[in-house]
Amino acid sequence: MTDITELTPVQRWSRALRALARVVRNPDETDQVLVFSQYANAGTMYDRIDRFFADPTGARLYAEKRAIDSHTVDLDALAALPEGTLGHAYAHFLRSRGFTPEVFDGPPPDIADPRVSYVIQRVRQTHDLWHVVTGHDTNPAGEVALQAFTYAQLRAPSTFILSTVGTLRALREKPSLPRDVVAAFLTGRKADPLIAFPWEDHWATPLTEVRAMLGLPIHPVTTKPVTMKAAA
Repeated sequence: MTDITELTPVQRWSRALRALARVVRNPDETDQVLVFSQYANAGTMYDRIDRFFADPTGARLYAEKRAIDSHTVDLDALAALPEGTLGHAYAHFLRSRGFTPEVFDGPPPDIADPRVSYVIQRVRQTHDLWHVVTGHDTNPAGEVALQAFTYAQLRAPSTFILSTVGTLRALREKPSLPRDVVAAFLTGRKADPLIAFPWEDHWATPLTEVRAMLGLPIHPVTTKPVTMKAAA
């Protein structure tokens, strides 16, 4: 299998745009969001990789091979933690939506460099934790806002494109969404980097304290739902 870094920009963006077109036609094809992101971000990913490993915590996470997946997360144990802790909130978030950490057990395909593979996987595995601490729901409006927050944090092209496309598609159903998206972006700029945060060390920490550690609003304003129709 060809490593993604060996593809030309034209090849990468052709594959990225094909995946994006599928997402626009059918937003339920969430696997194509990952495909789109992987190819769209390939040209700039080493900037993010370097920032991750320049952070001593990021380097430690990699050295310890930290993972948040079905092999390392005991949802029953997290759910048994006191209400208001990060772990309890995370377990409730997943279970209330029918999610599990199992979805990101395997490494991302087409990546030969283990450092790159690890950081991509870490971002994917902690996506739902970003939802928990920012207060953005998994409804379409919440996902769009979180993409804007993520763009402010990572400067990954895919997050800018997804937040822009999502905002434009939802404009008729939710005219106030652009304001929410801009607010999410500004919050992401002010917050400390979430990418290298050691979530596993803070399952028993009150969620409000975790948010304070990250420079996030202790009581975030959640994004109200909006139904976005698939493009014709």
